[in-house]
Amino acid sequence: VFAVYAFAPKVLEALHLQGGWAAYGSIAITLLFVVGCVMATSLINAVGRRPLLLHSFLWSGAALLLLGTFADAAPWLVLLLFGSYALFIGGAQVLQLVYPNELFPTEIRAVGVGIGTSMSRIGAAVGTYLVPVSLQHLGIAQTMYIAAAVTAVGFIAGWFLAPETASLDLAQASSLSPSR
Repeated sequence: VFAVYAFAPKVLEALHLQGGWAAYGSIAITLLFVVGCVMATSLINAVGRRPLLLHSFLWSGAALLLLGTFADAAPWLVLLLFGSYALFIGGAQVLQLVYPNELFPTEIRAVGVGIGTSMSRIGAAVGTYLVPVSLQHLGIAQTMYIAAAVTAVGFIAGWFLAPETASLDLAQASSLSPSR
């Protein structure tokens, strides 16, 4: 996510959006990301953590896959797909603040959350380096396919490992084993 937004103007340019389309598109995508985060915040308890995580990965990954498939599409379609990605990835972003804190027992919570946060920062740094390299050497379609594949890995990992913790207290949530 960080890499995509850090290079949003370059990504939009690679998707053949020029001038106003690129500038206003970048603003619109950022606003949709904020809307997605606000929506996810209001849905987190009603929908549950696991479903919110899975749907966030599923639909944002589908948008990235379609962006790769329709990389040469009309600007409005590119913005619609990129905006869909921004809207749906908000759920996964909001869960970063809640879910890890619920999954680790109190005794190791700070260490577990700290390691998870550190790994996410390493991933962000690697992605920030690789996005422009991928755009230059592989092109926009392949870059979007790779991003969709990374999102698919998140979905699959969530499917097999993410428990539901919405109605549990911290002691109950942190004692869960991974489940379907």
